[in-house]
Amino acid sequence: MNRNIGIVGDGSTDRAIFKKIIQVMLDNRYQPEKLNFFDLKRSNCRDFVDAYWKAANKPKQNEYYLPSPHAVKLQNEVTNTIVGAFRDFENEIGIGEVRESDILVITTDSEKHLTKTEADYFQEWAFSLSKIFQGAIEKFYSQQIQTGYSCTCLPLVLFLISFPSTEILVAAAKNTDPKIYGKKPGELKKQLYGTDDLSTLSEEDLKTKALDFITPESIETIFAKVPEARLLIKTLLSPKIGNEANAK
Repeated sequence: MNRNIGIVGDGSTDRAIFKKIIQVMLDNRYQPEKLNFFDLKRSNCRDFVDAYWKAANKPKQNEYYLPSPHAVKLQNEVTNTIVGAFRDFENEIGIGEVRESDILVITTDSEKHLTKTEADYFQEWAFSLSKIFQGAIEKFYSQQIQTGYSCTCLPLVLFLISFPSTEILVAAAKNTDPKIYGKKPGELKKQLYGTDDLSTLSEEDLKTKALDFITPESIETIFAKVPEARLLIKTLLSPKIGNEANAK
């Protein structure tokens, strides 16, 4: 049985990086030809997260956590994004063909950088996003159950919000610069690709400057240096996740 994996990202580069990360973690326990990837291009959370930051950062508010109206609004928008992505995922695979072994990954850039170390991620302003997205996933499952879906007909939904952007994962994988924090998204892009305009990046440049550095060995470095990626990595490395299809 094939495993279907749908990826939501801010752009093609983000989706390619996450595809490679997932491939690396599953390929050694799962026949590569049985991994079917789908770029779910119609959905993303980029504008919603930007609006959330703008509202929560207003003077005298700083209302990052639930149940602030800004957090509730973002959570509902993310839930709707997941629903839309799931519908597209179903259309790609076939209505009624999604199984519990399939995976739907929701990713977005925070566009906010950690200033000193990875420990900055656990400050309220950053850590709040993971709780908002987790609640959005739970709401998604609740809605689908109410419409008649069973747990065996729904994918495993995972998420990752990168600080400041997906490039932090590649920077950690390269493991050449100990000072990967404190850099804004554009600075990270220039450091990795020589440009902050990714529309000019060729497939070969993306491969040699980013994707080739994502290996089984570098996943451990990402796990150590990028705290927001740890739950995703541990879930994908779970023996249950990796061996499920081989058992079938």
